[in-house]
Amino acid sequence: MKSVQLISQRLKKINHLYTKMISKELSAFKLGHHFEVVLALATQEKPVTQNKLAELLQIDKSRTTVIVFELEKRGLVQININPDDRRQHYVSLSQSAVSSIPHIELSVEKINQLAGAGIERQKLMTFFEVSEMIQQNLAKKVAF
Repeated sequence: MKSVQLISQRLKKINHLYTKMISKELSAFKLGHHFEVVLALATQEKPVTQNKLAELLQIDKSRTTVIVFELEKRGLVQININPDDRRQHYVSLSQSAVSSIPHIELSVEKINQLAGAGIERQKLMTFFEVSEMIQQNLAKKVAF
């Protein structure tokens, strides 16, 4: 019987190890595995709606709501209701989260270097190009 290799299985394993290492590195910040949310918010010039955040992270809106409220409890984000549309919630980083960004970025860079150890720069760039192409190919067929 022919063995089929799932691309997703390999990517899940990489993601699991990568996320686990970054979470461990950032354990003092009590981010859990939500460092990605903090980094996504850090790139925004102004507060974003929860819907926009879900879009940025490519996760569903209900999951985004749970994450945002958890980060708010930890004092890492602030949620403000849009006075013109009370259904909209704007999310922004708290001052303590903003001050942690340089450390988070250093930790991510450290894990990136560890992940890329022994891999030629060109091969690593090819990996990113190919993974981007795979994502684009699949996104054409699947609506997020």
